[in-house]
Formats: sequence, C-alpha cells, structure tokens
Amino acid sequence: MTNPRRGGTLIAGGILLTLTAGLSGCEVFKALVVLWGKEPTREVKAEYPYLAGKKVAVVVWAEMDTLFEYPFVQYEIAKHAEYILGQQVADISFVPSKRVIALMERERDWDRKHPSWFGRTFDADRVLMIELTQYTTREPDSPHLYRGRIAANVKVYDSAYPDAAPAYRTEVETAYPPDSTGEFGMSDGAIRKATMEAFATDLAKPFYDRREKS
Repeated sequence: MTNPRRGGTLIAGGILLTLTAGLSGCEVFKALVVLWGKEPTREVKAEYPYLAGKKVAVVVWAEMDTLFEYPFVQYEIAKHAEYILGQQVADISFVPSKRVIALMERERDWDRKHPSWFGRTFDADRVLMIELTQYTTREPDSPHLYRGRIAANVKVYDSAYPDAAPAYRTEVETAYPPDSTGEFGMSDGAIRKATMEAFATDLAKPFYDRREKS
C-alpha cells in the first residue's frame, strides 16, 4: 500500500522538477517561493542583547548645519528609535525624550561630558548615543531628486561605569528608497519620515534576536 505522504512528496517533487527545468539559480529560488509560499530565513542573534529590561536614555548628536535646517531632528530620531526598540526589545523603557532634549539645551557643554552622565542624571541603566554623520533628503549630485540618507555612529554606554569606553558600538547607514530615488510627487516630509522609520529599524537590529531572509 502506498504511503499517501510519500506519494504527495513525490508529486510535489515532480512538479518542482517541471517548474525549475532550465531555470537559472535565481529563477529556481523564485519558483520555490511561488511553490511553497515562503522565502527561507535564518536566525540572527543579537549582537548586544543587554538592553532588554533596561531603562535607556537616547541621546542624539547632530552638526549645527543639520540642526539649523532640521531643528527637531534630535527629538524625531530619538522617538523613531524608541518606537522600534520598544516593539522589539523585551521590557525596555526610556527616559522621556523631551527631558533629555531639555537637559541638552540647559547644559550647552553636554557633549564634553562622558555620555554616562545622562544615565546617572536620569537614573537610566544605559545611554544610547546616536551621532548623526549624515542627514539629507536629496541626492548629493542631483539636489532636485529626493532620496533620504541617514548615517550615524551608534554607541551604548553602561551608566554604572562613568569613564568606560562604549559597551557596544556600530555604524548604521540607511537610504530610502534603498534602490532608487523617491517617486515623482513625493514630498520632503514624506521622504524624511520614511527614511527615519527605515533608519530606526536598521538601528534596532543589533539589539534583539530576529529572523532574516537567507
């Protein structure tokens, strides 16, 4: 008596051979996705999983030219980062961004202090420092074409060690749209919002376990 599961497997295999005959490697991959309905994924472990359960102060540094053109960029970047991290990292909490910004405005020499100062001031366990090195909504050589780009040095400081080097550091670079300029008619504000959302998603990845396409 034929095993129905084995029979189903043989039929599926025959269909697969028929579908993929003469196809390139990339085309075979697409055929597999169509046949099975899912793209293969792999598990990626967090590079720094120690924000879970911690209170975090998010501090955003930007150049004066950037602040002049986008005066709320520090608050906007912080809020986008907090939103994505809050979705992905278990039991994380944040010092309210408005309090962090208010302290930065009162203490004009804050960038001369060790970042753990923010943690001690707000009784936060970690300080997430985002140093913006690029923030633009237009292509460098074609200023009439919209395409968002955000780049930053990202560092995490443990507030318990006031003079220590970062416990973790990385660089994040995001472009939106990733492969082309923005659609005709897309506004500067829409590009900025979408780019900040994509940047926050990229920034959060090192801090939680996730699955990515293989």
